[in-house]
Amino acid sequence: MIASMVGIYANQHHHVGSSEKGITIEDKCWIGSGAKILDGVTIGYGSAVGAGAVVTKDIPPYSVAVGVPAKVLENRRTSPDD
Repeated sequence: MIASMVGIYANQHHHVGSSEKGITIEDKCWIGSGAKILDGVTIGYGSAVGAGAVVTKDIPPYSVAVGVPAKVLENRRTSPDD
């Protein structure tokens, strides 16, 4: 599920050119409103990305990631609320 106002940017411009590595969003993910996903990132199966987060690095499967830049807070498979 991808909420409103999400930006998915599958290219990046540098002072010497650009790169186009692509983005992978695996199944069963939730991307919160206003999140930004940058080039070269994989969001693992079953992960949740918080509203407004900026994902600059890969997110492992079943993770909860928030912030700018996005950081993994917990693994949904091993959280105490299970």
